[in-house]
Amino acid sequence: MRMPSWLNSSAAGFVVVSALLAGAGLRVGAAESSRTVHVTAIDKKGNPVTDLQAAEFEVKVGGKKLEVVSAGPAQAPMRIALLVADAGTGGFQSGIANFIRKLSGRAEFALISVLVQPETVVDYSSDNGLLRAGLQRLGPRGLERGAQILETIHDVTKHVRREGTRPVIVVVRVGGEASTTLSGKVVREQLRKSGAALYVISTVGAQRAAPSQARQGLSTEQAQLHDDEAVESAHNLGVVLGDGSRESGGRHDQVISTTLIPTFERLADELLNQYALTCVVPDGVKPTEKLSVASKRKGVTIRAASRLRTD
Repeated sequence: MRMPSWLNSSAAGFVVVSALLAGAGLRVGAAESSRTVHVTAIDKKGNPVTDLQAAEFEVKVGGKKLEVVSAGPAQAPMRIALLVADAGTGGFQSGIANFIRKLSGRAEFALISVLVQPETVVDYSSDNGLLRAGLQRLGPRGLERGAQILETIHDVTKHVRREGTRPVIVVVRVGGEASTTLSGKVVREQLRKSGAALYVISTVGAQRAAPSQARQGLSTEQAQLHDDEAVESAHNLGVVLGDGSRESGGRHDQVISTTLIPTFERLADELLNQYALTCVVPDGVKPTEKLSVASKRKGVTIRAASRLRTD
């Protein structure tokens, strides 16, 4: 498959990737401290709003209103993990290529193929040559179901974060994931601790479904137990991809082939136009208290993590 021409150009400077919530930690014992929160502002059409002033934001933690000292374009580089669970079809290849191109110079990327178990195709890098080669490997490569998505997200949260960056996890999937005993609550908590924003792009109709062969040869009682485990596994996956992404400041989109590339482009635009809000946090505010960010301007929606990061 012919790759986009931009990947043949010389590499730009080092890039790092990021997420919607990142910033300096609370200073223990201080009367108050500053905190940087990264957020996305969009209008009713889903386009980034780029001219908001500090006075137009309202930030609360645990119901307590925080003073917003400044608001401006986010400057921290991004650190992005791309988890590709395409069942080996290669169907996301062009969309990912455009996504990387738009963020070139502002982020570094890890490409992780998840057919069954995860395989790191490219570790975090901004090198165009490495990314070009990695994208070639994400083309058609034999159909296979049973991706271990929850396990992969859980593992990626341990490495995506790095000081001075905005961590981001992007999951692209076609469904048919493997059953798992991993708790959705555990994955969501690990995601919160990482400070990464989770974005999920699923093909329409993608849903976890255990292969029919798995029930063959089972007794009625065993088959019922198998079905119960499958339902629980699907619930855990849905909670992480839905509630988990929203709580992190990201979102879950469903696409068809004609909307895939525009969805990637819109996501890139949002990440490129995030705000960094500097807020004053009074002593006594716990990092686990609920964070809410809103805009006073009519018709503007703010996406932000629902908890302060723990450091």
